[in-house]
Amino acid sequence: MHTILKRTLIFVILMVAGLALYAFQFGMKADKYDETAVPYLNENLPIVAKWKYSDLKPRLSPQAQAEFETDEGKSIYRLVTKLGYLESLGKPQFKANTTELSEGLGEVEVLSYSIPAEFDSGPAVIKVDLASDGQSYFIHRFGASSEIFSGPKQ
Repeated sequence: MHTILKRTLIFVILMVAGLALYAFQFGMKADKYDETAVPYLNENLPIVAKWKYSDLKPRLSPQAQAEFETDEGKSIYRLVTKLGYLESLGKPQFKANTTELSEGLGEVEVLSYSIPAEFDSGPAVIKVDLASDGQSYFIHRFGASSEIFSGPKQ
């Protein structure tokens, strides 16, 4: 019985240490991008939220441009414009980073952010994936979630 208790205690200590290490590493990743990605988002999202494709297009990665120019991409963009006028942006929250291949840019680091926002239609959460080629950022994916998309209230 004594060895089972010891093993359980060791297991719990290792789990807590692993979780603490993971949280520390995640925080370091988020801090790393606070100096570059967050200012990019704060500067560019108000421009994007004016809902003019001509203002959005130069900020998109080549792959995102191709996706936005399809019929499906255009209809999704029209849907997102229903959010209306951007009143305020909250603090961007770092979610994850990955590496992937992007058409036109090659291998890029993709940073995922979630940003609370207030529009004249109500609150929303903007979700943005930024592609970084090491020198600059591009909007790689863009979306929003809001109650306005659920349709009229019954």
